[in-house]
Amino acid sequence: MQTLTFNQAQREVLDVISCLQTDQEIAELKATLVKFMNDRLQVELDKLWDEGVLSDEKLASYRNEHFRTSY
Repeated sequence: MQTLTFNQAQREVLDVISCLQTDQEIAELKATLVKFMNDRLQVELDKLWDEGVLSDEKLASYRNEHFRTSY
């Protein structure tokens, strides 16, 4: 038998979710979480750019790449 263990952040999110009552509230929470993750990703991308890991040339080289796994 498998046991799920939630970290503190997951427990906090579950507490918030348990209070939602309408589809509108769910949509608002989803939008907030998406914005939060987008902001975090942007910070990481900016860091890569500042460190020279990403550049216009590097991004241009990705334009014609196919990174999906073929099945």
